[in-house]
Amino acid sequence: GRMIDKEGNYYYVSHPPFAYYAPFFVFKLLHIRPDVLPLQLFNLALHFISALFVYFTVCLLSFNRARSLPYLSAVVAFTIYTFLPVTLWFQGNVYMSDMAVHTLFIIGVYVALKMIIRRKFYVPKYIFFYVVVLALMIYTSWLGVFFAAGVIVYSLLHVRGEVKGFGVFLWSTIIVTVLMLRLIVYQYSQINGVDAYIEEMLSRYIVRGSLEGTDKGLWSFMFSYLWLIKTLLYNYIIHYIVLYALIAAFVYLAISRKKLKIVFSENGYRFIWLSVTPVMLMHVFFLNYSVQDFSALYASLFFSVLLGILYDKVKKSGAVPLIRMRIGLVVAIVLMVVQFQLMNAQDVFRRDEYKKLGEEIGAESGRDEVIFVNEVVEPQVIFYAQRNMRFAKDSAEAKE
Repeated sequence: GRMIDKEGNYYYVSHPPFAYYAPFFVFKLLHIRPDVLPLQLFNLALHFISALFVYFTVCLLSFNRARSLPYLSAVVAFTIYTFLPVTLWFQGNVYMSDMAVHTLFIIGVYVALKMIIRRKFYVPKYIFFYVVVLALMIYTSWLGVFFAAGVIVYSLLHVRGEVKGFGVFLWSTIIVTVLMLRLIVYQYSQINGVDAYIEEMLSRYIVRGSLEGTDKGLWSFMFSYLWLIKTLLYNYIIHYIVLYALIAAFVYLAISRKKLKIVFSENGYRFIWLSVTPVMLMHVFFLNYSVQDFSALYASLFFSVLLGILYDKVKKSGAVPLIRMRIGLVVAIVLMVVQFQLMNAQDVFRRDEYKKLGEEIGAESGRDEVIFVNEVVEPQVIFYAQRNMRFAKDSAEAKE
């Protein structure tokens, strides 16, 4: 409650600000009024860019030039990513810091992986691109900090190895992380001082971190923790259930067909580290935050690339006729689209409710009036109403 400036403006500081700056400047540049449709189109552009870098990642792992003819296995990964219910939903209907950072996360994994595989640690353009992507990732969401932590640990484990250059990778990551965190603290401290910002962030961590129930004893904490893990697992099951069926089919083939051997290379394990470690760290340190279903979006990179690589290995083995593999892929895509439509239909009432309520308030009030309400309203209502609203603590204040 202390994130308020001298003019009485309250600020939301749970996330760094870049996710809000980016569409603002795009709309400003194109002279577009911020609205639902432009924001959806902006988000869909991020969706396409994300899918494109999923394609590049599969090409990189398969040692195929992305600029040559389309690589079928990378196209499979691109297609799966594009039509996953979790990406269609959160990169189509919903925009927030969590969606914006996801695109930067995918690009960051690709750039870091390319620097490691091709040993580009001393090439200025790669260092520059990596530093910029990492800085923007941290300036968008805390997932960027966990990505940096994963890179730092990996670099420390390899800095004394045969491959030279991990020292550059390590120190560029540390310096960028420290500078961006310092910038965030400095910027938000301008609202009401450093103490107020630190207090606010500690308060937010108590709510969104992994400490729920600690003040009520060990058993309460364990029960709360298990309940949160159950919710997190449920979100993963719902959003990736079709892909689990595909992965199970590949595992069955690997067990039943002698000529099919699915073995991950060192580069495959590097990808797993870079794409999975930051997400796991976020779930561990921000479990209360992770139970919100959009956190499952971050795993879409890993699953999409994994399916593309598995498709490539099965195709090269000849264990399954190519036509059957293509039919299976089409069936999976159709099932994912159907699942997305069902998810979309279930949420229509809630979204329409905000819109209708906001438009009713806007129609019944003047543009220069402040509306008093007896309960806290969602930002969506304020947007559609185009009116300022104040929460009245009691009926007497509302009457005044």
